[in-house]
Amino acid sequence: MITHIIWDYNGTVVDDVDTAVAAVNAMLKKRGLPPTNKETYKDTLVMPLEKYYSTVGILNADIPTLSVEFREESENNSHLSKIFEGVFEVVSFAKNKGITNILMSSLYCKYLELEVEKYGIRKYFDFIMGMKDTSVGSKYNMAYEYISKNSIDPENVLFIGDLVSDAQTAKKIGGKCILIPNGHNSKKICENEGVTVCENLFEITKYL
Repeated sequence: MITHIIWDYNGTVVDDVDTAVAAVNAMLKKRGLPPTNKETYKDTLVMPLEKYYSTVGILNADIPTLSVEFREESENNSHLSKIFEGVFEVVSFAKNKGITNILMSSLYCKYLELEVEKYGIRKYFDFIMGMKDTSVGSKYNMAYEYISKNSIDPENVLFIGDLVSDAQTAKKIGGKCILIPNGHNSKKICENEGVTVCENLFEITKYL
């Protein structure tokens, strides 16, 4: 029985892949590096981000500094982002079943707060959690701490995300996971992770 859903933000709740690609390309242009494209980006984005940046030619990446730069470039292209269709309906569906909805992001908490206010989505989630700094670290520690502190059975927790790292976090904790391949990893990459893959958010309701 699912009692808690841990929602990823970027690429799951907010459709911001085009924004991310535009931001990365702006960063690459500054460095005289060739641009990427959406298809390549979705096939190559991995965590930790040092690995991804090295694939596009940004070597010896200082992630906190690059995170601030990426945020600035994302802001310049924020008009390309929007909330995914189905977010409000699925969260409301889960709430009506008594399921706790948590928005948990590897985004710096101050950035996440700004995003939440911008899109007016705070009221839909019971808890909102972001990183304590701009290092874009793993969500595992944050999720583990929350689950342990609240004495939650990990088997009753469903992680919903768009990256294989979301699935890996769920597996490590002992929870369930659904990946939606409309975000920052391609369908091919998501299907290789061995978890449930849904074409869109509305499909999630049949698993609740």
